[in-house]
Amino acid sequence: MKKIKKYKKPVIGISIDTGINKIYSKFPWYAIRINYINSIISSNGLPLMLPSKPELADHYFNLVDGILITGGDFDIDPKIYGEKKDKSVVHIDKPRTNFEIKIAKLALKKNKPILGICGGQQLLNVALNGSLIQHIDKTNIEHEQGQPKNRPSHKVQINLKSKLYKIVKKKEFRVNSAHHQAIKKVGKNLSVNAISEDGIIEGVELNNHKFFLGIQWHPEFFISNYDKKIFRSFIKACQK
Repeated sequence: MKKIKKYKKPVIGISIDTGINKIYSKFPWYAIRINYINSIISSNGLPLMLPSKPELADHYFNLVDGILITGGDFDIDPKIYGEKKDKSVVHIDKPRTNFEIKIAKLALKKNKPILGICGGQQLLNVALNGSLIQHIDKTNIEHEQGQPKNRPSHKVQINLKSKLYKIVKKKEFRVNSAHHQAIKKVGKNLSVNAISEDGIIEGVELNNHKFFLGIQWHPEFFISNYDKKIFRSFIKACQK
């Protein structure tokens, strides 16, 4: 009888938000939306939340099989990509940004799978010397959609030659959207794999890497089967 090959669940390190809402606690706290956690678990991964401690990035990196850089209620400091802070920039979380850049560069160097979502995509771009649009001018696309967030907002067009297309096998589909910033200058060696109808970059990837993918929308909401395919592909890459 043929034995069924068993795979251990890969450990996925997830970056998390720092909360300062004093209604919950007078002291700072960490937070993460549960659907980030559930999307990893349902794709056969084991989530591990990573505190924003840059001095511990090397240690946490060695514990995990893959990295998920999540979105958050903050913006990356424009000084990092050589620009002055625009008045539209919301609060900056330096410890988290420094931690994420450090662990992203480790993933790049060690060829470890990494997925960046929303602000996480922007972080991957900045880590590779790219820059950001600090605030998207108003277009016919609802990039900061209202509630609920688990509904499609606009279409994205997928580059047919990209790794992302090989994952989703669809050249166009609808996604949700919750961001006021976007990629301006594309980071070194990154390729654009998705754009919205108004030309905003919705996805980037690194070709010479095991799995290095940035997504501007929020696939953790699983509003389509294409979102599920992205997570399954990420977890599969972390198993190898």
